Amino acid sequence: MLNFSMLRAKSGVLALGMLLFVPLPSYAVEYCVGDFYGGMFGAMSFDVATDDDTDEITVEIVAGYAKGWILEGTWDGDTGIGSGSVSMSEHPLMGYLAFDFEISSTGIEGTMSFDGTTETIFTGIEGACTSVEAPLEGDYCLKVGQKNISMKIFGETALIVRGTLASPLGALRGFNASRDAVTGLILEKPTGAQRFSLEFAGGIVTGTFSRGGRTYDTYGIRNPTDIATGCLGIMIYSGGTGNYYYSTPTIVKRYAYAGTGAGSNHPLATDNFLVKVDLKDMREVWRYELGEAEVRGSAVLDRRGNVYFVKEEGREISFPEESEPEGDHSGSILTLVKISNPYRGTPVLEWEYVITVVGETHGMGHLTPAISKRDILFVGGDALHAVNSSGTELWTFVPSDASDPQIYNAPIINEVNEIGKKLVFFNVNDGSLDGDGIYAVNLITGLEEWSYYPGSSTDEPEDGYSEEHVAPETYSSAQFNLDRSWIYTALRDRIYCFDLAGNACTTDWEDGCEIPDLSGGIRAAPLVDSNGDIYIGTKDNDDSKLYKIDGACPASPVIWEADTNADVYTTGVLLDSDIVVIGTEPDEEAGILKAYSTTESEATMEGYLNLYADMTWGSLRVHKGRLIGVANVPTTILGAFMFSIDLAGAGYEHDAENATFRGNNASTGR
Repeated sequence: MLNFSMLRAKSGVLALGMLLFVPLPSYAVEYCVGDFYGGMFGAMSFDVATDDDTDEITVEIVAGYAKGWILEGTWDGDTGIGSGSVSMSEHPLMGYLAFDFEISSTGIEGTMSFDGTTETIFTGIEGACTSVEAPLEGDYCLKVGQKNISMKIFGETALIVRGTLASPLGALRGFNASRDAVTGLILEKPTGAQRFSLEFAGGIVTGTFSRGGRTYDTYGIRNPTDIATGCLGIMIYSGGTGNYYYSTPTIVKRYAYAGTGAGSNHPLATDNFLVKVDLKDMREVWRYELGEAEVRGSAVLDRRGNVYFVKEEGREISFPEESEPEGDHSGSILTLVKISNPYRGTPVLEWEYVITVVGETHGMGHLTPAISKRDILFVGGDALHAVNSSGTELWTFVPSDASDPQIYNAPIINEVNEIGKKLVFFNVNDGSLDGDGIYAVNLITGLEEWSYYPGSSTDEPEDGYSEEHVAPETYSSAQFNLDRSWIYTALRDRIYCFDLAGNACTTDWEDGCEIPDLSGGIRAAPLVDSNGDIYIGTKDNDDSKLYKIDGACPASPVIWEADTNADVYTTGVLLDSDIVVIGTEPDEEAGILKAYSTTESEATMEGYLNLYADMTWGSLRVHKGRLIGVANVPTTILGAFMFSIDLAGAGYEHDAENATFRGNNASTGR
């Protein structure tokens, strides 16, 4: 059976899959389940079909966050009352999923056994969901075609749901609607000038909306803020079924660029893309279709506006028996792609440069190019590659001491400095820990200027590293300080600070800044506030943390640490309202966006927002008083989305040494 801890983060975000369809069942009942996975993803409608003759049962989630997932199994009962077990072998996130259940005259209860203890994972009542199990009251923003429409549901009495509709700044129009009789999760208004059929899955909304004689596909989200209403509080863009697993929005002028792709062991979408979104109204400007190919990092733009990104093609996914899904990159090819950037219409492919061939692609980390003022691109892989804007290779650099070099992060470059050298800085992961560390390479010659190696590991088990005792990793990206004279980075389990010549920033920084009893590994990049203090998160499932580190690196460097309850891949943002905001994987206690005070001496959460989604490598931005980011919805109800949330006028922290991933929204690396 499944380990319960797996239900918490990435793979278990959604042990949501369950239920099946069979012809001519002897007994079929609809159940409303409001507390699956702690109720974090809202109410769902279970269609349970039992066959007393064959002793079989199927369960299908027909509405709600896990819509479409199906389980089947054995049944011991009569006319719908009894018990049994169901499972599915190809759940796209968990692979094998199974649970026991019991159906009585009062409802259904699902259980799992963990370490000899039986835990209830959901309960449900017979019939459609009501306002008790699935309250709809709230403030929403709907994307109807390319238009944003604010919706407020303020009351429900008997069979009538009352609310208002409006464009963000337009006049309100009242409406009366009703829930569907089968699931209770679909809000229907079949008559009038504005008609809709909207399905609610937690705070996510999908469906159709008709106005002016036309019907539009519609999606939306509950406004998580109390700062502004409807679409003034939050707007989103979504398209296709892919996820923004690796891509941080790159923002140039008022446009954001991001691309879809999934983690190694996650479902492979067939409609991936790179998109340009107008942040004024979250309208799609253009979309460059990629099919099964995936975007493996963030995009960068050159002086003429052309767009560059790394594409992976050839990843496969399999489902071992009674196990989690397994990703396979052995057949993958990584390429650096250049496309045009039209004002309207579809981008044109200019060229592709091969980074890795079949058998060379690593399955962890992101590849985000850096671009110089002369439009020279620097991108990782199994080497660091320098490529000009015509797609011609200038040089490659392979760390000589690394037996398996993996440069899967975001290089940064410094072209004007006091040491008179143009340098590119990047981290290297090496599975054997022979040549991992940070490297500085000359931009012109491609020769190493200096490097730092953390030394031999001191905690390697006698029988070597394994899945139970994982080798230290270096997937974090380096960050400059404000004047680009210092470099902050995480190597293995320590934070380091170097000057441009490779010296420790101060004597206290020699050998790095150790975080005592560090919880998990570091994949985020460090943020540095105006006082020089550092904020960085860790990946350790339920035990993940956000740390604030004294920038002087004293003997006891941790100022405070906060339990995030879920993995922190994102770099986050520092705001001038004295808070740091991070994104996490799902946390049933505090959503995925969390804000902490930067001025308090102890960890103080100032608030959190639940977007009913998931965040990994894609980090956060601030643009014109709004928080910009990407989030993943790991079910079929809606693809991943880009969001824009009102910050009440807040911006990046003034004089922060580094307030966001790569220091600025354009994310050039320089």
